[in-house]
Amino acid sequence: MLWVLAATFTIFSGSVLLTSCSMEDNPVVEPKDEPGSAYRALLKSLDWGQDTTFVYGHKIPDVDAVCSSLGLAKLMRELGYNCKAKVSSGMNRETEYIARTFGFALPELKTSVAAQTRLILTDHTDYMQCVDGAREAIILQKIDHHVEGDIEDSQIPYVRREMIGATCTIVYEMFKELNVGIDDETARILLAGIVSDTQNLEKGAASAIDSLAWEDLTVQLGISRDSMAVVSKQMKEAGNDTSGMTDKDIFMSDYKGYEYYGCRFGMGSLNYDEEGIDDFIDRMLAVMPEVIAENGLDLVTAKIDHKMSVADATDPEKSQTKTVTYFIYCGTGAREMAEAVIGPSLREGVTLSETRLGRKQIVPLIQDWLAGK
Repeated sequence: MLWVLAATFTIFSGSVLLTSCSMEDNPVVEPKDEPGSAYRALLKSLDWGQDTTFVYGHKIPDVDAVCSSLGLAKLMRELGYNCKAKVSSGMNRETEYIARTFGFALPELKTSVAAQTRLILTDHTDYMQCVDGAREAIILQKIDHHVEGDIEDSQIPYVRREMIGATCTIVYEMFKELNVGIDDETARILLAGIVSDTQNLEKGAASAIDSLAWEDLTVQLGISRDSMAVVSKQMKEAGNDTSGMTDKDIFMSDYKGYEYYGCRFGMGSLNYDEEGIDDFIDRMLAVMPEVIAENGLDLVTAKIDHKMSVADATDPEKSQTKTVTYFIYCGTGAREMAEAVIGPSLREGVTLSETRLGRKQIVPLIQDWLAGK
């Protein structure tokens, strides 16, 4: 039999695109037998080497990055492969909170890997977000829910990408498809990532698949909807706790780096719902030149979600709450990019979207702008 050497699985708004690369031009038709059999066969064909294969989420990992790597490493071990989750940098307060609350151990820190180390990547697809040494490593799999970055899908034996709310949902699907049981600890790990990245299914990116996984895992664990809402609220509060942090720590608390078309840039993702948003923006702008210098960037940006009260259009005496996104920028070509992607500047370094924008929405717009330069 001719094995599939590379596969990409992508879902966009319910439509499925499955492509494969083989040594012949004719497509390989897999037999229709038990679910997951083609994936099991592909795993057996991979060059696992003799040492441990490390599973990493992105640098400055959030809950979904940490928990998807833990969940996928567990799945690989259940299938007989020597895999272990690691983190390449410290974890945020939200991740530490939910690990304590749900009672699971966090991965150990390993900031770099040697050449030819076997890796599996979750929740990222850009080298600037990878563990140091990833360019010289052997990447066996990539499981993700973002658009393709500079770690090209075609260079990896197995890529699975679904444009849904959480990478942990994809890992949940893989357990189900392979008919591998999810123990309670792994259920808590996967649920944590789903709740965090979908904001307990309230985020626009949350899909029906995320909802199905959320429902199944909460039922298994005996967690009520009301209890999960409380945990989700406390997770968010822990993530927004900036006590004892410098302004630079705050800016870098949810930061990702990218490199497209020769431009190296970074983007932070922040929330600020208190009064004094202008002062907070000024504080973040003040640390951005240092971020550029330390990371060798051309420009740096950040999105700041901010809840504000506005008059009700139907009754001026009433108010309603809406969330807007401030998009701030600094560096070479940053103003031109920001105004092309978001809109006119309110003042130097600051643009505004009247609707909430996620990083997964903004980054492709920046890619398109860079491609058109």
